[in-house]
Amino acid sequence: MAAEILNQFLLFIGTFAANLFASVSGGGAGFVQFPMLILLGLPFATALGTHKVAVVFLGIGALTKQRRAHGEFRFDHQVAFIMTALCIPSVISGSLIIVKIPSHQAEIILGFITIAAGIYSLLKKGFGSKTLEHRPLSRTLLGAVCMMLIGLFSGSLSSGAGLFATLTLVGVFGLNLKSAILHTMVFVATMWNAVGAVTIGMVASIHWQWVPTMIIATLLGSYLGTSLLIKMPVKGVKVVFSLVAILSGVTLIYTAYH
Repeated sequence: MAAEILNQFLLFIGTFAANLFASVSGGGAGFVQFPMLILLGLPFATALGTHKVAVVFLGIGALTKQRRAHGEFRFDHQVAFIMTALCIPSVISGSLIIVKIPSHQAEIILGFITIAAGIYSLLKKGFGSKTLEHRPLSRTLLGAVCMMLIGLFSGSLSSGAGLFATLTLVGVFGLNLKSAILHTMVFVATMWNAVGAVTIGMVASIHWQWVPTMIIATLLGSYLGTSLLIKMPVKGVKVVFSLVAILSGVTLIYTAYH
């Protein structure tokens, strides 16, 4: 009994902190939350499914705060179509692949790419400060391909999809950084993870005893994190995004080797 109370306490603190930073940076919750579930004794597939169920509420908490502060969230309809109609099948495919194939090599590669993305966004002047007025067809097609690949990773790996989705939304689709993060919260955190959780839940187990605590911590963390996102200047959000990306990449590489 005492051990379970301690586990629930650690889950709450870790999940709250992970989702607080994720809602400001546009991703990275899984780099804390997923390894924590494994350290607490869950098998890989069970930890992945449990993580995805909880992270669904990251987007719900973020969107709730955004709507209370600014009213209805304005979606980019082209981006919304791509991230649902084209990417959700990729998420399902990735979720079915992960229960059969080890992902260590992919995690190492993804780790180095994540570090490079963090350094790029930190050094790039004006990163995410403005919205692209006109989006050429070539950018749309490139963005669609990138998002489908990210959807595949989202289904098959524990983390990284949110950061790469945010980077693609800014660098390819031309959204400003704050808008990109909110799109990531809605589509990647909520929709993609919901699809991934259902898919993994059909072929593996989910540790439902820990889910209520994680949901509460996720909602609180994302709500407060989005409050910070709304108030922070774009330069501050850029620094948080870059640092989370770099640290997430280092964590991915470290955990893949251990």
